[in-house]
Amino acid sequence: MLLAFSVNAQVSNYAKLVKGHQPLSRYIAQAVAKSYETSVLMWETDPDSGVRMSAQFSGVVVSKEGVILSAAHVVMPGKTYKVMFPNGRECIAKGLGRISIPPTRMLPDAAMLQITEKGSWPFAQMGWSSALTVSTPCLSIAYPESLEQRKPTVRFGRITLLKNKYGFLQSSCVMEPGDSGGPLFDLLGRVIAIHSGIEVPECVNYEVPIDTYRKYWNALSKPEDYQELPDSLTVSSDTLTNFMRSIPSFQDINKEINLNVKLFSSSCLKIKSRIDGKEQSLLATIVPAKDLALKPATAHRTLLLSKSSMVGDKPEIILPDGKTIKASVIARSRRNDLVLLLTDYPTGKAIKFDWLQRGAISLDRLGAILISPIPDSAAKTGVLGSLLLDLPNNTSFGYLDATTGIKDERLVLTSVPPNSAAKISGLETGDVIERVDGNIVEDQLDFIKALQKYNAGDTTMLKIIRDSKVYTKPVVLGYPPQKAAQHPAEMFAGGKSLRRDGFDQVFVHDSGLKANQCGGPVFDAEGYFIGINIARISRTGTVVIPASTVLNFINNSLRFFSR
Repeated sequence: MLLAFSVNAQVSNYAKLVKGHQPLSRYIAQAVAKSYETSVLMWETDPDSGVRMSAQFSGVVVSKEGVILSAAHVVMPGKTYKVMFPNGRECIAKGLGRISIPPTRMLPDAAMLQITEKGSWPFAQMGWSSALTVSTPCLSIAYPESLEQRKPTVRFGRITLLKNKYGFLQSSCVMEPGDSGGPLFDLLGRVIAIHSGIEVPECVNYEVPIDTYRKYWNALSKPEDYQELPDSLTVSSDTLTNFMRSIPSFQDINKEINLNVKLFSSSCLKIKSRIDGKEQSLLATIVPAKDLALKPATAHRTLLLSKSSMVGDKPEIILPDGKTIKASVIARSRRNDLVLLLTDYPTGKAIKFDWLQRGAISLDRLGAILISPIPDSAAKTGVLGSLLLDLPNNTSFGYLDATTGIKDERLVLTSVPPNSAAKISGLETGDVIERVDGNIVEDQLDFIKALQKYNAGDTTMLKIIRDSKVYTKPVVLGYPPQKAAQHPAEMFAGGKSLRRDGFDQVFVHDSGLKANQCGGPVFDAEGYFIGINIARISRTGTVVIPASTVLNFINNSLRFFSR
């Protein structure tokens, strides 16, 4: 049985419920198309060897000759920087002027670079920050460190403060390390500010006003580290001020696009379960069984999709009236962290998953408005932030949490801490490790390589020797140690998902879901289902499993339940 969801009249009903999104979506799309290729990824390199010398940061090209604007706290005069464009083009730039006044070194945080290679470079026009008003819509196109991608992500927000106590603009376009020096655009695709810093609240993001660069353009064009404010220029006025103010401003994007929250929220439910003795709560997406060619014994029941790593073996569905009913697990995908559940809950007016094969994740759709329903509360709204991307397994790899050493030319466990994956699986200090999944391991390197292919939650078989007896033990691997939150970027409400990477061909948005709000559906503003929220990866991004992957998982899982 091949599961396919056809387009029908219900989709057009959704379009009627989001009446206000068309003008805003059009402006966003035009701005992204105009400015995307001008945002660059950079890091310092050794001028002789080309070896990388710093963390990544962002910038924006503002002239065809290759002038780049960035932040002073990531650029030094005379240093050499590798510059990477979204289209894959690479070049070298030299640091020019930097204004960063002691003792804080955070003001005004403006810097300039120059591409050394002669040529004509894609560039963005500079706007005027003096023409901005509170609630003016804006776009960030920069390179958050958490994703480690060569293409930038798009985030949408508004100006929230014209001048804070440090002289910065503030916007609601979320930032994190890696975004520093990246551009903030208006909806004409003009640079209006440069990313500088953040506070703990997600809505507080500091931006260097573009008028600062206009004011100190001559000084920044020279390779000098200014310890005090240099001579300034007179800044002209924006000739498009009146036109800019004709673009609709907003305070709440949900109200701007006129969401019908009840209809969208009927597509998902809250669920709970226990994993390792801890209660987990999250969302599940309803898949009406009446749309599927199921066997009579299951046709009257309801299927739900959710996040596998947060769903134990005995999940319960929380109904809208607060009552709970049991659900059973049909299938899991550790690769995509999906789980399919079956329950007796009647579907009622649950939204159908209508899927239009029209390239929902494409360059020309970046910035498209996305909607993530939340039961009994306002939906979370953001924009399509990326193309399809792979997220390496940096924080979700399988971890034994035991140390090894060589004793009498054999690999032995030298430490097995309490509550570690090794201890829970029955391993002990002194156990000799002979094989992993049937493969001989002779030293620590062999052992590390044997475990590298696993994700947390996977099971591996270890052949061990203990007191001269041979045992084969199944070992369920845990998660590696999670870094303690020290940077403001790590302190956002709800925190990161425990399983948040190790995914192939996913995309991100900036809706700001909490980790326990994953498992629910994502729709575009026309009401088309485009994926499942699977993880909050960072301050700036929520990861989505695309609809095509979701449908393949359902197809494969329902083979034994279909007629």
